[in-house]
Amino acid sequence: MAALLAVPGMGGAEPASAPATATLDITVHGINSAKGVIRLAICPPAAGFPDCKGHEVRSASLPIAGGRARIQFADLPAGTYAISLFHDANGNGKLDTFLGIPREGYGFSRNPPFRPRAPRFPEVEFTFSGAMATTISLRYIL
Repeated sequence: MAALLAVPGMGGAEPASAPATATLDITVHGINSAKGVIRLAICPPAAGFPDCKGHEVRSASLPIAGGRARIQFADLPAGTYAISLFHDANGNGKLDTFLGIPREGYGFSRNPPFRPRAPRFPEVEFTFSGAMATTISLRYIL
């Protein structure tokens, strides 16, 4: 849904195209404890997925209520993204692991099947061009 804007005061100027934006609703379920928060990042391509630290388009810490967490991002630019999230149960700001195995719950957009590695961007990417809602299920291993 592209919007066209006229550029005022520019005699004979062509209309300028504004980036399309919309709302993205994200619900996380399957959370096994109300302790801590859900840490979430919306990553563009080539941002170092799944961490994408410093390159995320949006990020948030979500409170947990009733085994769920929810957030709505307004004015998110249209594009291709992937969502990475984890249950930061102890509030230390990182996904805790033991021998490389996550000790806290984690999840990704498109809820990929379990693999003994983090998914690659193309496995979890989605194209966002208008209002959208998605649900992500957490997976706990340890």
